Amino acid sequence: MNRIKIKNKKLDEFDFPFMGYTGYTITKFFDNFKHLSFLLDKLETSTMRRDMVKIRVDRPIYITGLARAGTTIVLEMLSKHPDLATHRYKHMLMPYLPHWVSQLAKRTNIYSEPFERYHKDGIFVTRESPEAVEEILWQKFFNRVFSENTSNIFDMKVSNPKFEKFYRNHILKLILNQKSSRYLAKNNYNVTRMEYLLRIFPSSKFLLIIRNPVNHIASLIKQTRLFLGIEIKKPLFNEWLRMIGHREFGHNSICINVGNTELIHKIRKLWKNNKTYVKGWAYYWASIYNYVADRLEKNKKLKSATLMVRYEDLCKTPAKIIDKILTHTELPLRKFEKVKDYYVRNLHEPTYYVPNFSDQELEDIIEVTSSTTKRFGYD
Repeated sequence: MNRIKIKNKKLDEFDFPFMGYTGYTITKFFDNFKHLSFLLDKLETSTMRRDMVKIRVDRPIYITGLARAGTTIVLEMLSKHPDLATHRYKHMLMPYLPHWVSQLAKRTNIYSEPFERYHKDGIFVTRESPEAVEEILWQKFFNRVFSENTSNIFDMKVSNPKFEKFYRNHILKLILNQKSSRYLAKNNYNVTRMEYLLRIFPSSKFLLIIRNPVNHIASLIKQTRLFLGIEIKKPLFNEWLRMIGHREFGHNSICINVGNTELIHKIRKLWKNNKTYVKGWAYYWASIYNYVADRLEKNKKLKSATLMVRYEDLCKTPAKIIDKILTHTELPLRKFEKVKDYYVRNLHEPTYYVPNFSDQELEDIIEVTSSTTKRFGYD
C-alpha cells in the first residue's frame, strides 16, 4: 500500500478536534437509542404534516458510483443549485431530524468555519457543506446493507413499506426546510439500489460517476492507507465510520456484493498478498461497473433515467459535461450560470498524489478491467 506517491505530508497527520469528540458522542447516543430517534422523527413529522401534504418527491437526483470516482465534487457542485435540497454535515449528528437540526444550527457557531475533511483531499467544508448522510437511515431498516456474504442488490422486487414511508417523509422535510423543490443525494452504496429507487420514485434521475481504473485504484489505495492510519491513532474513528455508514475504507471496510460472494472472497484473498493487492482492487472496480453496465443493458427505464459521467471528461471539458448533467436532470441553467462558470474555471484532476504502479501491477489492472472500460467508452 506504499505504491502511491503522496505529495502532501499532511495526509499522514490527523488531529481529531474537540468538536469531533462531541459529534461522536452525540452520534453514538442516538445510535444506541434508536427508538428515541424514531420517536423524535415522528414528532418532527407531525409538526410539518400540514405543509408536507402539499408537495411531493419530484425527480430526485441520485449521484452514485464507486467511492473516489468523483461523486463528491459532483455533489458539491449540484448542491449549489437553488432548486435542490440535500443533506449537510450538520445533519450527520442527528439525521432523523433534518428540520429541527437545521433550526438548532442557526443558533450556534459550531463548525461555521471551514476545515479540511478527514479524507485530506484538499476539500474544505463547514456544517453547511453537502455530505452523504442517508446511509445512516438505510442501515436502520435493512440488515443486509453491510454484509459481504449476502447480495446487496435491491431490485424492483424489493419492498419495505416502513422504510419507504419514512424515507419519503424525510425527503419532504428536507425539501421544506431548505425551501427547495427537489432532492439531491450522493450515496456510493446506491449503485446496487438504483432499480429499487426507481420503483419508489419513478421520476428519479441517476448520475453514475466512473473514473479510469488506474487513477481510481490509486485513489482507493491512498484513501485506504490514510484511514487505516487514522484508526490506529484514534480507534473511535473506526466506530464513528460504522455508525454513520461510511464503510468504504478502514479496518472494518465492507465490499459491495453485486450477487457474487465468491468474488468477494477472491478479492479479500488477493488483498492479503502484497503482490496481488492492486489486482484485488482491479477485480473490485470491474465487479461494480460490470454490474451497472449489465443492469443498464437489461432495464430500459433505468438506462433512460441514468447519465454516465466519466470523471476525466468532467475535468477536461467541464462546460460540456455540466450542460449534459443539467439537461439530464432537468435543472434550469439560468439559476446555475455563476456556479457553472466557477467550476469551468476550477475543475481539474487531483495533483496531491500520483499513481506509481509497477509494470506488473499496471498489466494486472489492464487485464482485469479492459473489458469493463470498453463498455464505458474508454480506450
